[in-house]
Amino acid sequence: MATLTLMPSSLLAAGAYLNKGRSNIWLSAQGDKAKTYGIGLFFSDNANSLKIPSGFRGHGVSLHPSHNRVVMFARRPGTEAIEVDLESRDHRLAFVCKNNRHLFGHGSFSPDGKLLYTTEAEIDTGRGLIAIRDANSYELLAEISSHGIGPHELKLLNDGKTLVVANGGILTHPDSGRKKLNLDSMSSNLCYIDSYSGKRLALHRLTETKASIRHLDVADDDTVAFGMQFQREAAAHDSLVPLTATHRLGDPLRLLEAPAAIVMQLRDYIGSVAINNRSRVVGFTSPKGSIALFWNLNNGAFLGYHQLHDVCGIAVTEDQRYFALTSSNGQMRLLDAQTLKEDRAHRQHPDFRWDNHLLLTTG
Repeated sequence: MATLTLMPSSLLAAGAYLNKGRSNIWLSAQGDKAKTYGIGLFFSDNANSLKIPSGFRGHGVSLHPSHNRVVMFARRPGTEAIEVDLESRDHRLAFVCKNNRHLFGHGSFSPDGKLLYTTEAEIDTGRGLIAIRDANSYELLAEISSHGIGPHELKLLNDGKTLVVANGGILTHPDSGRKKLNLDSMSSNLCYIDSYSGKRLALHRLTETKASIRHLDVADDDTVAFGMQFQREAAAHDSLVPLTATHRLGDPLRLLEAPAAIVMQLRDYIGSVAINNRSRVVGFTSPKGSIALFWNLNNGAFLGYHQLHDVCGIAVTEDQRYFALTSSNGQMRLLDAQTLKEDRAHRQHPDFRWDNHLLLTTG
């Protein structure tokens, strides 16, 4: 049975989950074998939930600002993305990468809905790129440097112009599958980029050189929370390494502390990040540790954890009342964003095989 442990806090109770007259939609890549790969759509009223085949294993899902369509991106080193219309449920191939490119499974729309940014690699050199596409036709308009190797998740700050990118620092090549080719020399960074010019605005590296920054989220005050995956096999020590951190432009990186027993349970791996702007709480998941963890975004205090087998998907409901969690065996849970207690009345276990990342919207 899942458990929740809370550190002392002054958090208040939250309200009801369901939006009157609107169904909450849970979206994620799903499937556990090639013939079942696709995107899953689960509706909170349990009506018309469906699985849409993709032909490839997906990773991240991005919502267009109009809230009427989403795009799911192929997991590294895939090259495809599909679009799903949330009203008609129609789907189509959105794009295939140009020759000598592959995706890293993440993308982000511009706030005006005109552009789509995706993290990609130039295959023959390993150079990290950000591809800029028309958000309607998906025509490739430009490419800019990610200023690193292995760019993974990216998001725009609230100015709608500045990109923040998690450059994982690990070189791979499709001919070698997902094998890591440069662990001895890997160099991860968190980079801020002017999306108009491609100019690097700031770049930050961790003192722990074998920690690969992969996933991030951005708060409404531009605080960035990011999670790491420690490459233990390449490390010269056996010490525990913090895997969660925050940052704001102009400030140093801030590592988030937790009890050693909790950090050990993570097994060197953070899978996803989500910020709740109303409660000012940030959540991280570790599927390898079967645990979700929570910190106060303002002061960095560790608040507690929730155990769930192979949990990776984490998102925030549009009304900011709940954190939502998903696991690979189909479990779905809601945690009150103020108290972090589970709302067991809304526990679900549909016939889905949720993959890494979760998106929530309403419709």
